[in-house]
Amino acid sequence: MRITRGDGLIDRDQAAELCGVSPDAVTAWTVRGYKTRDGKQRLWLPVAKREGRKPFYDPIEVQKAEWHTRRRGRRDIPRPFSIAA
Repeated sequence: MRITRGDGLIDRDQAAELCGVSPDAVTAWTVRGYKTRDGKQRLWLPVAKREGRKPFYDPIEVQKAEWHTRRRGRRDIPRPFSIAA
């Protein structure tokens, strides 16, 4: 993924690609929030800027949200190694 904006922000599709989730997941982090890894606190993904109705996000904040939700989304479970015959 390449950041093409001069201000360093990314749109919803780029945020989803960065984290390996769907664009709807990024929207859910913004609207409904997400729980921290310990499950004790709810955080929201902040929108850094809007152009019309299109939100733009800071890549660092997107990565923080992905890190907190990775275990709940089962994205950090090691996959079994298989050898193709």
